[in-house]
Amino acid sequence: MLSEFVKTSLSETESQARRFYDQWIGSPGLRSMLGRLIFRLSGAVYGPTFVRAARLTADENVLEIGCGMGTILSAAQVRLHSMGSHLGVDLSLEMVARGRARILSCRQPTSVELVVGSGLALPVGDSLFDVVLLSHVIKYLTDDQLSQALWEARRVLRPRGRIVLWEFHPVLNSSVTQLILRCCQAQRLRGPDELKAFLVAAGFREPTSFRVITPWLPWSNVAFTGWLDL
Repeated sequence: MLSEFVKTSLSETESQARRFYDQWIGSPGLRSMLGRLIFRLSGAVYGPTFVRAARLTADENVLEIGCGMGTILSAAQVRLHSMGSHLGVDLSLEMVARGRARILSCRQPTSVELVVGSGLALPVGDSLFDVVLLSHVIKYLTDDQLSQALWEARRVLRPRGRIVLWEFHPVLNSSVTQLILRCCQAQRLRGPDELKAFLVAAGFREPTSFRVITPWLPWSNVAFTGWLDL
């Protein structure tokens, strides 16, 4: 059962995010078809950028928080011919179920594994991964939850591991920013200085920004790589 990996009690923000994505992916009709198309395109667009920004190598173990249907992990593993383990964690039962089905039907062999779970309490042990990825996750998190998610990422990373994340950049027009948040049913968008401060507070040194352009509003992203100094 997919639900066996889910925390018994989700926060309201986590439950809201799960409902949003379960409806986008699992509901019948045009909405679900559009949602699946968007996430497949996201994997094709973001996968190569993640590989380059994270400096992934074939022998590294990679964890993605908010993996969706696993398209980015799959793209990274195929691109690298990876020998490491690639694990994706996502709140959405529908996303994980469809991602697992897609992986099973793929002609190319892959060791990508997807589980249902929370980025605030990752269902894995300490110091198992070389890289943690977060793509368009943090807008769903309150400040306290963002800190908790970053500390969880630190917990599961090996010494000198790294985190790679990005999120929509706030726009100058606050009404547009609010529209983006309402459409995504998200909490808030954070600028680069604020996000960098969160990374430093969680023990990630020298957060380095990189550039990502998205094919939809707001066009640009806040994106960082940070390293553990252990």
